[in-house]
Amino acid sequence: MNPSRQPTGSGPRLLPVTLLVSGLLWLFTTTGGRQIFVKEVLGGAYDSQAEHFLRGDVDVDVDAIGHEAMIVNGKVRMYFGPFPALVRIPLNLVYPAGHGKWSRISGFCAGLIALFAFAGLMRMALRSSPLSSRARNWLGNACVVGFAFGSPLLFLLGNLSIYDEAIIWGLGLSFGAVFFAFCSRQAEGGGLTRALLGFSLCAGGALLSRVTFGAPFILITPLLALGLPRTNRVANLTALVLPLSAALIFYVWLNYARFGSLTGANYYDYYINTVHAEFAHKFGVFSPRRIPYSFADYFGVRFPSLEREPPFLAADRHFYDYPSLYSNDFSEVYLPLPWCSGWLVFGAIMGITCLVRRDGADAFERGAATALFVQFLCILSFFALAQRYAADLYPFLIFCVIIFLRSGGMALVRSRHVIIGLVCLAIIVNSLATVSWLIGPDQNVPSETRAAWERLLERHSVEK
Repeated sequence: MNPSRQPTGSGPRLLPVTLLVSGLLWLFTTTGGRQIFVKEVLGGAYDSQAEHFLRGDVDVDVDAIGHEAMIVNGKVRMYFGPFPALVRIPLNLVYPAGHGKWSRISGFCAGLIALFAFAGLMRMALRSSPLSSRARNWLGNACVVGFAFGSPLLFLLGNLSIYDEAIIWGLGLSFGAVFFAFCSRQAEGGGLTRALLGFSLCAGGALLSRVTFGAPFILITPLLALGLPRTNRVANLTALVLPLSAALIFYVWLNYARFGSLTGANYYDYYINTVHAEFAHKFGVFSPRRIPYSFADYFGVRFPSLEREPPFLAADRHFYDYPSLYSNDFSEVYLPLPWCSGWLVFGAIMGITCLVRRDGADAFERGAATALFVQFLCILSFFALAQRYAADLYPFLIFCVIIFLRSGGMALVRSRHVIIGLVCLAIIVNSLATVSWLIGPDQNVPSETRAAWERLLERHSVEK
């Protein structure tokens, strides 16, 4: 363990605010607590996949997967990560009446994991900062609230269709893996074994949720293994490697069973959406040529148009026509990251400066940041642009923020008010734009949810 990373003071008190934010996110996810068991768009596909797993096959019912089906030798398959389906198995056994309507409970649980893992990372990082106890509390709580309402977490919880549920599980479990990775570098004895086990379980779950979230932790695992003490080494290596290896083996087997490929990269050969399938064959699903154009879209300064009626911002798709780069001639990035999470972008830039500075980070931190940066580049090279895909950018950004909070020194002391101000701006802009997107252009929001939002906004407009 790097001695410079030892805690130097008490951590901020984040639990009360984290619990309060959790309650607000529950109300947001369930539309005021009245919509819990809701059939989200294609959400029943995970229930169908779970049933087929129990029968010993990897098929899915065609009426459950609908227009996202893959037809392999006459069999219907789906390409989404299996973790939400595995979650469904005990849920449907306990409460069969919830079949097909678990998306909001499942997504909220994933969101809680993301929120508490982020709060844990904040507390751990700020303990090593030069800030006063009062400043640590203010900055830590501001970042927790900012993560909840000034990041894609809010959008993912507002639309838990089949597309977003696996993403939010991948996001939450990847933060959990980062949290346990840092814990393992400060723990000893049984605490170290438990931290390594937590890392491996979270990393394996992230891999089975969405491969882009889990793959970086396969690269980070050897870095953790190299730093293990000689005492109790076998038990620690077993805790570190076994769960993630089991998840990786299951992932490879599932790809082969579904599509006859170890990686599953050929799933577009069987996609019933011929537009995307033909584009993928011609130009590829991933291409480094897209990176600068995607970066310009995700990190631009484009702002939603203003309107007089609530929610006051009009989020929408925008024209983005590069026929040889993207399969659509539009982008669904309705709010670029400088507006959605400007506080994170600022903190990440400062964290990157720490990573490249000689004494700003150690070998493990630089190696882990590099692994997460691969995920960052991967999503920038993808052949479609959407707000939900921006979630793949956040593990790297938040990792860099953690490095800054731990190593920023006087730069952190001078910039803490800037971060808090950017958090406030992000909360306002992201919340209003997300509500605008959910009640407008988003075609995957259930009609009853959209109607509830519209009634709320109309009531607010009348009262005003």
